[in-house]
Order: sequence, then structure tokens, then C-alpha cells
Amino acid sequence: MDFDSLVAPLGKDSFFENYKKGACILIHGERNRFEGLISLEEIELRVNDGCNILSPLQIIGGGKRDALLDQNLPWSSQAMRKAEVLKLIQDRHSFMMTNMSQINPRVAHLVDSIEAAFSDEDMRADVHIYVSPRGAASGYNAHRDIPQHKLYLQVMGSTQWQVFEQISDIPGDVRAVPEAQEIKFLKLAREFELQPGDAFYMPPAVFHKVRNTEGPRVSLSIPFTPMTQADVPRMDRTYIPFRKIFESEE
Repeated sequence: MDFDSLVAPLGKDSFFENYKKGACILIHGERNRFEGLISLEEIELRVNDGCNILSPLQIIGGGKRDALLDQNLPWSSQAMRKAEVLKLIQDRHSFMMTNMSQINPRVAHLVDSIEAAFSDEDMRADVHIYVSPRGAASGYNAHRDIPQHKLYLQVMGSTQWQVFEQISDIPGDVRAVPEAQEIKFLKLAREFELQPGDAFYMPPAVFHKVRNTEGPRVSLSIPFTPMTQADVPRMDRTYIPFRKIFESEE
């Protein structure tokens, strides 16, 4: 999977034509084309890495997210409160993990190809994994992402999307609107469903809300941002085949 196959069947030229207009872009791809991109086993491995300092799992609840860390441990203030996380996941809470662009070589290759496709804008990308292990799981309030662009990939299950237009001024530092205030500040502009194999591009600052209603889901959110600083290197996502090296007789 690379950027060209990601934007198929729309095509790269059509994608960039709409991208330059600042438009949202919905891509209905071949069913389950992302099936081999990431596995539940890989997600489970990361979920159980409870001392992952760089990317602690964050539970989504009350319209926002929180890393449930046991900061009283003397040897690791980033250790996850795993029993509490387990209960919340069983009770229909979604979760997300950031800094996942190296979770496997397939995802790493895709992110490298996205950065290359936007090389004239000097973009740098990450990967957020969103997981809802049960149907009708928790989700964010309507919110916007600034300054990053976003590419969303529906890997497993489905998600219901609402995209909004602003009808009242919202301060620039406000990122989310509580559900009770949506009618005051936002107007529904678009509503659709993403099925496995579908993708959606969204420019910065677009308010949106996502829910899974019918069953479990796994989605990849790929934020990418132009680097205004000089000489910001790309991440080295070289895959290290540890097992092959370990088991080699040489």
C-alpha cells in the first residue's frame, strides 16, 4: 500500500486538484483493501505495552481522551493502569494510540509514501490508531484539528461521520464543541458512512464527529503537517528484522 493505491480509484491528479481547492475528499475504495495493513495481534501487543513512554494508550470518554497512567510508581511514571483500562474497554470505551507510524513495515511504507507525495510542501506525518472494541462505543465531541491535514483509513468495521460548517465565531484556541452547544455554533454540512476500504481526506480546522454504531472498528488517522522550520528531517522508519538476525547462523 502506497499513496497512489490509497487514493485509488479517484487517482492522484484528481486528489490534488480537490486538495488544492481546500475540499474534503471521500474515497470509496475496494472493500477490505486495508485488510493486511494492520492486525489485531499487532494492536494487542501495543495495548499491553503498558510502560510505553512515547505513546501511552488514551481512553476516549466524556467527549475527550485521557491517558490513565500510574504516576506514583517510582520506576515508571508512564505505566498504564491496565486493570482500569481493561474495564473501560469492556464497557464500550474507544481508545487511541499515537506515534504508530512504525508499528509494522506496511504502515511505515505507506506513511513514507504520503510524505513523498507532498514533498513540495515538506510534510511530516504520523499515525493515530483508533479502536472501538464494541459497537456504539465512546467518541469525541465535534472537534477540529489544527494545523494538520488528515487522511482517515477505515480498516475494520464502519464509522458514521458528521462534518460541520461554522455558523458562529469560535475562538481560534477552541478545538471542540460540546454536543449541547452544537446547534449554536455548528451546522451539519455532510453525513456519510465509511466502510472497510474507504478513505477520507480532511483539510485543517474542519469540525467533525465520528461514531461507530454497528460493531467494532479499527481506523487509522494519518495527520500530516507542513514543516515551517528549516531542515526538519523525515523520520527514519527502517524496519529492523530482529528475529531474522537473531535466528541467523552467520
